[in-house]
Order: sequence, then C-alpha cells, then structure tokens
Amino acid sequence: METLPLELHALIVEYACTDDGATARSLALVSRYVHDVATPFLFQSLAVSGLHQMTELVVRLEALPPRARRIRHLFLSDWTHKDVIKMQKQCAPTSFLEMERYDAERAFAGRILQHAAPTLETLALVVACPYTAPPLVGQLFALPLPRLQGLAIDGFYPFPHTRSVLPRLERLHLSGNRNPYGLLQLGALEAACPQLSYLRISGLDAAPAFARELHSALFPQPLSGGIELSSSFSFPSALPVRLRELRVEVCRPRECPVRQSHPTGRQRAHSQRAPHKSGHEKMMETLREVVRRRAETRLGNVEVVEGDREDTFGEMRREWLRGD
Repeated sequence: METLPLELHALIVEYACTDDGATARSLALVSRYVHDVATPFLFQSLAVSGLHQMTELVVRLEALPPRARRIRHLFLSDWTHKDVIKMQKQCAPTSFLEMERYDAERAFAGRILQHAAPTLETLALVVACPYTAPPLVGQLFALPLPRLQGLAIDGFYPFPHTRSVLPRLERLHLSGNRNPYGLLQLGALEAACPQLSYLRISGLDAAPAFARELHSALFPQPLSGGIELSSSFSFPSALPVRLRELRVEVCRPRECPVRQSHPTGRQRAHSQRAPHKSGHEKMMETLREVVRRRAETRLGNVEVVEGDREDTFGEMRREWLRGD
C-alpha cells in the first residue's frame, strides 16, 4: 500500500467498485486512509430496491453536494424482489394506503433518477407497480441523460420521443409492454437515441401489430407468402440508422385446458372452415419472415427467441451486474 501513489489506489478502487455498492462500503471500513480513497466511489455503482432503500438513498444524496453524487451504474426497482414475486400471483392492491405507498415509491425513484442523471452510464430500471411504470418511465425519458450508454427497462413503458434525450445510448432493452405498437413510428426512436446500435425488445405477447410494424421498418414492401400489412399503418416505421443488432423475445403462449364436450351441428360446421389464427400465430408468422429475410437488412444480427420469463427482476439484476 505504501509503495503506490494515491492516484493508483483510487484507480484500483474505481475498478473494484462495479458491483451493487457492497465493495465500496466494505473498503470504507478498512482504515481511515482507505475510507478517504473509497469515499468518492461510494455511489459509483448501486443496486436499490423498495421504498425503504430508496428513502435512505435520497436522504444521503440530498445531504451531499452535487459533485459528491457521482452515480455511474444504477439498478433501481420500486419494489423489492420479494414483493415482485409475491405480486406476480395477484393483482396490485388499490386501497388508499397502498396507493399512497405507490405515490411515495414513484416520487423517491424519480428523485434518485434526477440526482443520478448527469453522471449515469448504465441503468437497469424495474418498475413492477402497474400504476407507477408509465409516469416514472416517462419522467426518465424527459430527463437529460448525457452519459447514459446502456439502458434496460422492465415495466409498462411509454416510448422515448424527445430529440437527443439519450445522445450516447448504444444499448437499449425494453421489457414489459406486450404490444409496443408505435415504438418504431415517425423516427422517434432514432431522434431520441441517435447512437443506438443494439435493441432488445422482450415480453411480446400476441402482438401482431408490432410484428407488422417491425417488418415494415425492415422491409418497406408488402409481405410475402400472402401476409398482408394492415391498412392502419398511417405512419412510416423506421429503425435507428446506426442499429446493428436486434433481438426480439416472445412469450410462449400458455396452454389452456381443453374442455371435453359434444359439438353441436353449428360447431361442427365451424370447425370444418379454415382455422382461425390466434394473435400469437399471426405475430410469429411475421417474425419468422423477418428472420428468414434478415440477410436483406442492413443489420448484422436479427434474432427472434420464444420462451418464458419467470423472474424478470432477477434476470435484469444479473445482466446489470455483468454489464450486459
């Protein structure tokens, strides 16, 4: 320790403190000297979830001058992992006290984002409360984020549209909107994220309209194989100019139990007609054509993956820690 200058110690601590904040807090307890070296990096990388942790962080941040609030990497969730798993099995309660808590969660999360925005480089935002997600994500997209390069959002998100609000963003992962129809229209994504090179859209569920929108953005001609574009496409769709990788993740449809019954004459006649395609089938038909024709696009890689996402909170947190 004594043979290295202070600036090298600071550099070592900076590279070491890229987890959820535990390393910086532990280093600050080693000695007075190490505490002084680690102090500028106490907020460099943080994982915060739930109202209690958000409240504590806001109190600490607002007691510091702006120069001491340098948050570079942030995982932020309005609910704890335990609460997210619990609420997956039931609807969010809407009692007066619960709604007050949701408002408090949104307010504290918004204040954290506001404090972090000037220095933030990577952000994973999980908004599990359905009443909180649209306004909180909308607030995020209205903030100037001059340094943000990687963004992952899980929650019912609105679309970024403010011009150059994310001027350096290169990687974007959006999850939680089952049918994000409109995301690619009017060049809004290009305007908000001019440097975007990687786009991942997760959680699609019976979204034929978005699949057609994506197809229209990649191939501005009629679909082949008898697939027709809807006449409702009144606005042009386009992908960001610098985009090189696209990954679309689709929820596998859940199987419903089949009820055994004796069909009536009308039901037998109906069953002999051409089978009606479900929303999932229509979506997958269009997405499969996108994959088949990916060589015709300017993108280096186009993937469509079908699967189940049981624990989005845990997945988002792990990917954030890995720097994905």
